[in-house]
Amino acid sequence: MKKIWEKLDKKYVKVCAYASVSVILTIIFLGLLYSSGGFWVRLWSIFTAVLKPIVIGGIISYLLSPLVDRFEEVFDKKKTHKWARYLSILLSFLLILAFLALVIVIIVLTIYKNVSAINIDTMMGLGDLIQKDTEHLLDSVTALLESVGLSLNQFSSYIFQAVISVKDIVTNLFFGIIFSIYFMIDGRGIRNYWKRAFAIITGKKNEQRVEQFWHDADRIFSGYLRGQFVDATIVCLITGIVFLIVGVPEALLIALLVGIGNMIPYVGPIVGYCAVIIVCVPTGSYRELVAGLISLLIIMFVDGNVINPRLLSNNIKIHPLLVVAALIGGGALGGFVGMLVAVPVAAMIKLYFDRFLNKKEADDAK
Repeated sequence: MKKIWEKLDKKYVKVCAYASVSVILTIIFLGLLYSSGGFWVRLWSIFTAVLKPIVIGGIISYLLSPLVDRFEEVFDKKKTHKWARYLSILLSFLLILAFLALVIVIIVLTIYKNVSAINIDTMMGLGDLIQKDTEHLLDSVTALLESVGLSLNQFSSYIFQAVISVKDIVTNLFFGIIFSIYFMIDGRGIRNYWKRAFAIITGKKNEQRVEQFWHDADRIFSGYLRGQFVDATIVCLITGIVFLIVGVPEALLIALLVGIGNMIPYVGPIVGYCAVIIVCVPTGSYRELVAGLISLLIIMFVDGNVINPRLLSNNIKIHPLLVVAALIGGGALGGFVGMLVAVPVAAMIKLYFDRFLNKKEADDAK
């Protein structure tokens, strides 16, 4: 045994020993993870539950900070009084709430006006017919659900899950607003603290890299938001003018809703089509309905393939084809949220890829 040990290469024996220990430790670690799966699932759910409102708060803070800073400059140009910051945040939220309330009031008044224009006798007759045929209607709905592989119990569970999802969204939004207020009040202090912590842990060189990354991200995301805002304004104006020409009822309101919805990819067309149907069908404006739907289809086609890619490419310096490809890929990977961040993320990747190519080219030239 001693002779065999002496003939072995000690270097390779040591490597094999390290590799064996690593494999054994990895198997033990994976076994522990598997056996305690429930614990890690609960831990992950807690982590995501806390992270969601923080992310929402960060987004709200990022969007409102320019408005808050502008108000603060008006009240206190030297930014020496804390009350100016508090008042600026309060006014910014009140301004947003007033705008949302105005839009909701206009929508409610429009719906009320269109409902009042409906023939009451016809609606009463329709109500009596539905009341008489309730059992038949329920059977028809049940048969329809069964034809797509659903039962009434399954459909009810889906509705319940949708209600729970809405509750979660409202809860996350509420706590996100609270986080955003703290971020806007003490954002500089929070940023300086984590900047110092990161510099101590990773070193000064990495601190400069992170600082450069945040500078690039801020420039690209702010450019993306500017492009989306300008695009929404253009779509709102074009839709309003075209709808006034073709005679769509409540043309300006629908144009405003389409413009707001167009801030989010693919939401503007859905809002526009639903709004046109809601205002035209109850009043029997079928010619205007067809004209409005066709006009909106053309406007959205031109916007999605010409206006929006051009605006975004000008603001964040990427080719329109990459904008379209990023939206498709983001939607496929992350759904609705993926589409929201796809374009700026693609712009960030392209920026760092271009820097890599430039550095590589400069190194090869030496």
